[in-house]
Amino acid sequence: MIVLTAVLVAVGVILTAPPDPGTRLRELLRRGGREESARSSPLRLLHLLRRGGGAEEAQSERLWAISAVENCAHLLKVGMTPQAVMATLSRQNEALSPISRAISLGEEPGRAIATRSANLPAPAAEVLAGMAAVWTVSERSGAPAAEMILRYAAAQRDALDAERERQIAMAGPKSTVRVLSWLPLIGIGLGLLIGVEPVELITGLPGQLSISGGLILYVLGRWWMRSMMLRAQR
Repeated sequence: MIVLTAVLVAVGVILTAPPDPGTRLRELLRRGGREESARSSPLRLLHLLRRGGGAEEAQSERLWAISAVENCAHLLKVGMTPQAVMATLSRQNEALSPISRAISLGEEPGRAIATRSANLPAPAAEVLAGMAAVWTVSERSGAPAAEMILRYAAAQRDALDAERERQIAMAGPKSTVRVLSWLPLIGIGLGLLIGVEPVELITGLPGQLSISGGLILYVLGRWWMRSMMLRAQR
């Protein structure tokens, strides 16, 4: 019994141990570094576009799309035509080949990007659809398309950085929720260590009332903490 209790307490301590903030920060930085390096690898970018959902994949796809928008703006600023710009970008990433072909056939750049990017994953398609809208409005209003697209890319990158900062800020509260969720298990293990008999506690009326009330409060607490975290992430 003592060995089993010790094992339960050890497992509870391991499960409740929050990740070291420094380790969590280094992990996020390494993840960001991998995403930045993916910008220069067409095969890696295409692989990311074909992957499924998930927060990390969504951020990678958004980062790729933002990089493509920035490259598009810079190429337009040096005087390249929309057709040449998209041809250059499609050589870097095959996912943009349908857009390049549509523009080479005479379709307007904004319309071609908006319609052909719909087949991409949702995060990348959303970024490119925004660029298409900016490009169309700039052409119809006479504003410089390159400058407008570059500002749009900067706004998208700021939004992505803010999302990463929210994830880092929420790492601590998530660890606290995990610790509080496992406290009842640790309490049972500590009770066994000091000689409490769980069977006698459960079979008695006071014990049953305490357990029932504890379960209700546990569920309400979990719901409350989850609601607060969801509101904080918005």
